[in-house]
Amino acid sequence: MTEEMLEAAGIPGKEGRFPDPPATTYAVYFSDVTADGPDGYNCLFTHDDTVELYEPKKEDTAPSAFEAELDARGIHWTKQPRYWLQSVQRYQTIYEYSYIEKRGI
Repeated sequence: MTEEMLEAAGIPGKEGRFPDPPATTYAVYFSDVTADGPDGYNCLFTHDDTVELYEPKKEDTAPSAFEAELDARGIHWTKQPRYWLQSVQRYQTIYEYSYIEKRGI
């Protein structure tokens, strides 16, 4: 779902790492998944996701677009303050959220 939200927000994103990141804003995301369900059938999957948003300059366009995608899906999220990463010459904003996916047995 995270990849879909990034795409809908117009933000290029990769899971785990972005080997050749674009010069524009981009994201790297991580997902920890826990499986559970009744009677030994795993049909409920809890996703604990983290999105690292990297921007070459401070703008509210990408963060606002991504937050709108989270809100549209009713996902509660936490946003850490934006800060400058000297090593990659980008501003970084981190989002954390969880959602549950139900799959048929």
